[in-house]
Amino acid sequence: MMKTISVSAVALATLFALAPTAQASTSGSHYSIATEGVEAGTPPPPGYHYRMYNSFYSADTLNDANGDEIDNGFDIDVYAQVHRFIHVTDKKIFGANYAYNVLIPMVDKDMSIDAAGIDASESFQVGDIILEPLALFWYTPRWDAILAVAAILPTGDYDADNPAAIGMGYWSAMVTAGGTYFLDDQRGWSVSVLTRTLYNGEQDDTNITPGMEFVVEAGIGKNIVVNDKWMVRPGVSLAASWQISDDDIDGDNPFNAGIDEDDHKQVYGFGVEMNAMYMPWLLQANIRYGSDFGAESNAEGDCINLTFTKSF
Repeated sequence: MMKTISVSAVALATLFALAPTAQASTSGSHYSIATEGVEAGTPPPPGYHYRMYNSFYSADTLNDANGDEIDNGFDIDVYAQVHRFIHVTDKKIFGANYAYNVLIPMVDKDMSIDAAGIDASESFQVGDIILEPLALFWYTPRWDAILAVAAILPTGDYDADNPAAIGMGYWSAMVTAGGTYFLDDQRGWSVSVLTRTLYNGEQDDTNITPGMEFVVEAGIGKNIVVNDKWMVRPGVSLAASWQISDDDIDGDNPFNAGIDEDDHKQVYGFGVEMNAMYMPWLLQANIRYGSDFGAESNAEGDCINLTFTKSF
């Protein structure tokens, strides 16, 4: 049976970089929730894998630091196509398979804030590239686990004067840890949890270092073998993202005026998905719908992710 692929790096970094969030805290993130769900903690098997994400995100709600909607005519639409190349080796470290991978996002973004007279867009272009030089994957009959370290490079175009800029303008480091537990010997029912901790560098032009972020993504799913060629996996997922340390503002300039270092971003998400695998070709497709709620100093929107994976 072909194992599913899950993202152990910052999967879709720069995907939903948001407009300034009411000056309550620094805007955007190098990781967006609901990227992964069912079997998020199940790594790919040894070999080479290519994955293409197609993600569509839309939001017209922007909340302040108290979670109240701001009536400012906010609207954002983002399309991202992310190309991920993965190599899982046979080399063992602490009993785990050593792996590495790279993600290259291509992003198109349109956003506006009527109250501020903002109407900006950026066409399809390269965002901030993710390199994961060290990933450890453990496999057992009833559980799988992931531990990884990634670097996010500020390769996307960034301009502090452009609210639709694709890049974030700073480096980030990300630590991933999590796993999947299967409730039966046939690896049918699964419960997965994957965590990510982001450590952010100083942003160009603004002299702001965004606070640390902690992300949790969890899912429950059921693998159903249709016949000797097809397997499907429906499931549901939950996600949450919290800023866990204050922003660090170095000096005064027009770009950080009014930002409160003590205000932290947060958002929650719920999703449903269906995964289909054609085992003779080692090919799979996943479609997921996710919706945000409970946002503070952040946007609330909906996304559709369509992902294709080919193993070699």
